Amino acid sequence: PDRPVQVGDVGFVRRGKFHRLFNALLPADDPSHELGVPEYHEPLVPNLLDHIDRGSLSSNNYCSAGVSVEADSDDFRQVSFRYERSRGAAVSSLPVAAQREDTLAQGDFGQWIVKHIGTWFAFARKLGLGIEQMEDVVLVTGCDRTRSWSNITFLGGQVDAQVTFGVKVEGPDTSINFQLSPELVRGAVISQGPEGTNLPENQCIFIRGFRVARSFWILPKHLKAAAGPSPDPSYDCDPGTELVSIPAVTKYRDPLHLLLDYVAEVRTTGLVSCLCYQQYARF
Repeated sequence: PDRPVQVGDVGFVRRGKFHRLFNALLPADDPSHELGVPEYHEPLVPNLLDHIDRGSLSSNNYCSAGVSVEADSDDFRQVSFRYERSRGAAVSSLPVAAQREDTLAQGDFGQWIVKHIGTWFAFARKLGLGIEQMEDVVLVTGCDRTRSWSNITFLGGQVDAQVTFGVKVEGPDTSINFQLSPELVRGAVISQGPEGTNLPENQCIFIRGFRVARSFWILPKHLKAAAGPSPDPSYDCDPGTELVSIPAVTKYRDPLHLLLDYVAEVRTTGLVSCLCYQQYARF
């Protein structure tokens, strides 16, 4: 994409891809607001001005429990993944590191979406994008971006499920190339990111954020936060809603968000690591 996912983006996830509507941190006349902004839009100004915490996610193979990995050290490195269980599993393979950004102002972000979800939802519906549930609207509080990636979904039920592909990363300009033969894919689906030289870090592989969900039980007088900060009681919010931190297991999740939900154990050696705390969304 021309504009990568950023902290403060408001949008929705469909078929594993995040679609941006506008950014809550930016003024209404920002050039990036090509779709416009909701009525009465005002930018979010966190109390902590320097609120972005940055880090990195190392180049590695992040796998569900039960997935075995074999890799050689050739110039065009061959990586094989095997899975023999029935439930299904997933792999996210990063040939180069990903850059992480998260806001430290979790409380401010949580209160802001609670305060403005009504106008945000009305704006999203007005655009005619098929957003019919308030729970579809997401405020991004963090994301991981990289240059390229490989994602594998093991369908389960096949005892000899396996995927093998080659990857080559070289040069100061970070050239990335993949080598994949269809006959080396059994019982799985694989998708891969861009190849080439001087690739920008605009491939968003994980997002974190808030959504506001309808509650189906009796709540206290003020909104109850199921995960995340408690909103300011002075905010006028619907008592039948709750603030939900994502990733989280809710009935409103797109099925493709389950890609990494199979991750259930930590492997501290070799190429396999645990990544069970992030929701999957990619460009």
